[in-house]
Amino acid sequence: MTKMSDRRAKQNIVRIGDHPLGVGLYLFDYKPEFRDAWGHGRQLGVMADEVEQVMPHAVSAHADGYRRVDYAMLGYAPFAR
Repeated sequence: MTKMSDRRAKQNIVRIGDHPLGVGLYLFDYKPEFRDAWGHGRQLGVMADEVEQVMPHAVSAHADGYRRVDYAMLGYAPFAR
């Protein structure tokens, strides 16, 4: 399952822990223009730029210019939509 994970689409970012791969786990809100598509309220996830450093095949760039992460590849899929 891919999820919008580009740092540029997020705000109110707070690192709350670490994923076993060594990337951060964050609480954040999507910026208003992304909320209808990706979720309202507080979210939990990673940042694509960090994942790209350790597991580049889990990150994809889309035509809209934003990166998404395949959370299943991280062994972590807390999101249901």
